[in-house]
Amino acid sequence: MNIRLPKIVWVNIGLLVLFLFVLILPGEGGLSSFFRGGKPLGYSDQRAGIQLQNAFRNVYNFSKDSVVSIRTKKTEAITSPYQYFDYRTEKLSSFGSGFLIHEKGYVVTNFHVISDAESIEVIASDGSVFPAKFVGSHERADIALLKIKEGSGLKPVSFGDSDKIEVGDWAIAIGSPFGLERSFSVGVVSAKYREDLDETGQTHIQTDSMINPGSSGGPLLNIYGEVIGINRLIRSDSGRNTGIGFAIPMNYAKKIIQLIEENKGRIIRPATLGVMATVPLPDHRKTLGIPADWKGVLVYDMDSGSSAESSGLKRYDFIMEANGVQVKNINDLREQVGIVGLGGRLKLRIYREKALEELTVRLIQK
Repeated sequence: MNIRLPKIVWVNIGLLVLFLFVLILPGEGGLSSFFRGGKPLGYSDQRAGIQLQNAFRNVYNFSKDSVVSIRTKKTEAITSPYQYFDYRTEKLSSFGSGFLIHEKGYVVTNFHVISDAESIEVIASDGSVFPAKFVGSHERADIALLKIKEGSGLKPVSFGDSDKIEVGDWAIAIGSPFGLERSFSVGVVSAKYREDLDETGQTHIQTDSMINPGSSGGPLLNIYGEVIGINRLIRSDSGRNTGIGFAIPMNYAKKIIQLIEENKGRIIRPATLGVMATVPLPDHRKTLGIPADWKGVLVYDMDSGSSAESSGLKRYDFIMEANGVQVKNINDLREQVGIVGLGGRLKLRIYREKALEELTVRLIQK
C-alpha cells in the first residue's frame, strides 16, 4: 500500500536534513565548532593557583581518614497537635562530627553532640560503623571523649600549636554538616582570641570556613593538616552559616581532654569561684603594696557561701596564678575555674597584706 505524503511534508523533511547537515559540517559554521572550544589556560598561566589547589588536596587526603561522623540516637515522645493524650515514641537520629586522637580508638567531639544520647555510633571514612563508648566529658568546655575498638582503620590526627596562629592564616574545616560526611571547606582565621561568646567564658578561634549544624566536633586545620581547633558554634540569626564560625583552640582543648581522661566516666560540670575581680589601678597597687610590674587580678567582692569565701579567699587578695598558670586578667582566672570544674580544686598563688601565700579552693555548688 503506497502512502502519498503532502508536498509540504517533503519540503519540511528536506529543510530539516539541510539544517542538520549544516550543523555537523566541519568548519566554523558547523555544530562541531562549539565542542572544540578555545585553547585553555596553560600551567604557566595558573601555576600559583594549581599549587594552592594541590595544597588543599594534600590537606584533605592527609586528614580524611582521621575525621568521623557521629550519629546519636535517643527516644523522644511525639505528640499529636490535634488530639490530647495522642502521642508515640520514636528513636530520633542526629549527626555531628569528630576526629581520632589516639590509635587505641579515642575520638573527640563536642559535648552537645552526644548529650542525652542513648546510643552513639562512629562512621569512618570508608563507611564502616562502630559503636562508641562514652569515656567522659566536660560540659562547660563542650568537649567529650569517646572510644571505639582498636584497629578501626582510622588514623590519629596531628596537632598544631593554636597559640601560634595568626589572623589571615588558612583555616580548613572538615565535618558532616547536615549529615554530609567529610565535607571540606576552606577559609581563614578571622580572629585569634574571641572572648565572651557564651556562658563558657573561654576564648575561641573565629573563622569564615563553612561551619553548619552537623559540623560541631570536627577539626579546624591549618595548611599543614594539623588540628588547631574543634569546630563548635556559629553566630547566625537563621541557624545557618553566615561566615562567622568559632572553634575551641586546640591547646586549651588538650588540657580538657587530659582532665577528662583522668576522670573517666564523669561529666565534669560547670563551677564558679564566686568572686568579682579586676586588674588593679595604680592607686590600688600603691595602697596595697602591689609592685607595678606584677600581673594578676584584685578581688574586690565575693558571693556569700561561694567556693572562694568557703575556702578562705578574702577581699583585696591579689591573685597571681591559678594551677600554675599566670593570671593576667579575669578571663584567665575564669578559664582555669572552667577547666577544673565542679568538685575540683584550684590552687591559687596570692599576694595578701604584702606577703605571698598559697591557697587551695575547692569548687563547690553554691
